[in-house]
Amino acid sequence: MTMVDPTAFKAAAGSFGSGVTVVTSKLNGQVYGITVSAFASLSIDPMQIIVSLRTGSVLPDMIMESKAFAVSILREEQKEVASYFASSGREPCADEFPGVPCDTAVSGAPIIGGSLAHFDCTLATTHDGGDHVIFVGNVVEAAAEEGEPLLYYKGTYRGVREWAANVS
Repeated sequence: MTMVDPTAFKAAAGSFGSGVTVVTSKLNGQVYGITVSAFASLSIDPMQIIVSLRTGSVLPDMIMESKAFAVSILREEQKEVASYFASSGREPCADEFPGVPCDTAVSGAPIIGGSLAHFDCTLATTHDGGDHVIFVGNVVEAAAEEGEPLLYYKGTYRGVREWAANVS
């Protein structure tokens, strides 16, 4: 079996444009979140979504213990929010994220203020995904607003209007 070059794998995976989400959880008065593009709806009956998170980081452990998480889909004006949650080396915060307005979901997980849509979930199950854990969430609340999504493509955040302007 031939070995795929990790650089080629990352380049190929980066060629798939995706929406940008922030996955959050709350445990013992501490909140944490990360920017995630590996998100999808899974089922309508039961209503479930999936997210894939790197093992060995704070968030997977919080979700496993709290049994709850939220996914906020960012709008194109929220590039700075995406960048904040994508930065490494952050520690969990006491009750709120500095400079990022949030609402509290039914589960207690933070919902990013101004987001395009959100899903609040209880943990249904997990699956091993190599260096990631795939979380399946039972959706207990969902909402959407009007607006345009933030996209991630080839290592950069782009708005739909920005992308469309560059194509034509």
